[in-house]
Formats: sequence, C-alpha cells, structure tokens
Amino acid sequence: MGVSWIEVLVVGVVANIVTDIYELLLEKSLGKTRDWHLVGRWVADLGRGVFRHGAVENAPAKPYELALGWAFHYLVAILFAQIYLQFMAAVLEQPPGLGSALTFGIVSVVAPWLVLIPGLGGGFFASKTERPNFVRLASLSVHAVFGLGLYLGVVVFAAI
Repeated sequence: MGVSWIEVLVVGVVANIVTDIYELLLEKSLGKTRDWHLVGRWVADLGRGVFRHGAVENAPAKPYELALGWAFHYLVAILFAQIYLQFMAAVLEQPPGLGSALTFGIVSVVAPWLVLIPGLGGGFFASKTERPNFVRLASLSVHAVFGLGLYLGVVVFAAI
C-alpha cells in the first residue's frame, strides 16, 4: 500500500484549508490566533542560526516574512500529511480513517507546544504567553481540526 506524492499534497493542502477556515472562525469569535508574519520572521531567523527569540515581535521585520510564514504553514501541513499517510500504510498497514486522523492531529499539537511557540518566545507549552491555557486549548482544537482535515483530504483524494 504505497503513498503517492500527489496524495500527500492533496491531503496536506485540504487539511490545511480546513484548519485555516477554522482559525478564521476562531479569530472572528475569540481574537487573533496566529500571526503568520511572525512565524515567517522566526523561519527566516532559523536560517541565521536563531532558534528561540525572547519575543519574535521585537526581532527586525523581514520584507518577505508573511509569504514565508504562509509557505512554512503549508509545508508543515504537507509534511504532517506525509508522516500520517506513511505511518498508516507502512506501520499500521491500514487505510487512513477518521479516528486515526483525529488522533494524529491531536498528537501533532506537540509541535507547536515544544517547537513553534517556544521559538516565537512563548515558552514551552505556551507558558510565557499572556493566556497560556487559552493558547494551549486553541492549539489543541486547531490540531484536532487539522486531524479532521486530514481525513477530509483522504476523502477528497479518493474521489478524484
């Protein structure tokens, strides 16, 4: 049971579109959830050897940071889709399903909790943010929705 690059691409992009729609709804109801230009600034600084910022918003702005942040966002989603689909095919030897996709999405929240948020200056598990529990719950819900998006991506790919 192989996984094609087009399947990975479709599943990852669909999952991210679903996630982006959810984040838009969160932003409309609860306020700002993610500043992709700050993520882009962090990614740009990774290339300069800076992994962790005290507060990334205080780092010098980059002219291309918003585009870089969005590109990074989609590349990570595609990478996560690759990991999920390969794990299902090679390790579990089962087709992707709703339960496994939701589980993978929820487990993937460790990435922002242990890498992205600390890199942006928010501390491990968002401990240095103004509202750590809000950030944790928002991240968890976004990643659960990403898992749902993975499943929807699998459904879309099967239909094309």
